[in-house]
Amino acid sequence: MNNLGSVHFVALIPAMWLFLSWLLSRLSGWARLAEHYRATGHAAGESAWMRTGRIGVVQYHSCLCFRVNDDGLRITVAFPLRLGHPPLFIPWDQFHHIREDEMMFSQKVKMSVGHPTLVRVTMPGWVRYRMPMQLRPSSHAAGSTG
Repeated sequence: MNNLGSVHFVALIPAMWLFLSWLLSRLSGWARLAEHYRATGHAAGESAWMRTGRIGVVQYHSCLCFRVNDDGLRITVAFPLRLGHPPLFIPWDQFHHIREDEMMFSQKVKMSVGHPTLVRVTMPGWVRYRMPMQLRPSSHAAGSTG
């Protein structure tokens, strides 16, 4: 009987992992973004893998993959967290209230997504330096809100 409990516990681990992945997609706002910006195919462009970013209140540590092109930003989550996280493609014109992260030595950029705003995001410097020039925050505007 004790072995049966061990088997149930081992089977419960993947179920909990899948549930937590799904829950994070809801808490972060990823599911809300997917309603508007679900990617429908593969986008060409420059890629960066296993980067850290924040979507809403959830910090995705070293599990986000980014691809940029002239039209926008594609964001995917690494395999273990994919449940509830369909790939996103967000056109550049959907980002607003863009500003530098105010932490010392940070190269991150904070932005709102959607009109009206669906969620706030914090992206790595890699994204910041590949977004269109007219969207990039200037260094002297780091403390501004708009």
